Amino acid sequence: MNTAMQTQVVDDTLVIRDSASFQTWRRQLRAITLTGDMPAVSFQLPELSYEKNQSVSALASSYQKECGCASGGFFMSLTVVAIVVSYFVSGNHLSNINLRGVLSFLGAVVLAAVVGKLLGLLWARWRLLRLAADIQVDVARAIRE
Repeated sequence: MNTAMQTQVVDDTLVIRDSASFQTWRRQLRAITLTGDMPAVSFQLPELSYEKNQSVSALASSYQKECGCASGGFFMSLTVVAIVVSYFVSGNHLSNINLRGVLSFLGAVVLAAVVGKLLGLLWARWRLLRLAADIQVDVARAIRE
């Protein structure tokens, strides 16, 4: 049985106790998968203090749970405001609205929401990758000391 399988716990939590399980987690982060499909992680690295292990476990968990909804909502709201302001600043009135304009407006708003959500998911993944790099530095520093 390989190390990655030994670190897998029944409740789908990857317990990171050594370099092999840490590298398994880093490979999962680099794979193209949804963040929500990755197992939760629990750090128990002997090179780090109990508090640091708990802290990075909680941070990794919060990044994995991010869905991009906040950034999607922000981009959608920004697009709505920009389109409405642009429409009225250019001299148009409510009476000038037609079906094509409404459909264009809805299409732009949906596109902005989707792009915002994707950017939010990418941002969460990038923060997970940064966290993994920071942990590797902390472990290397602890080994040298």
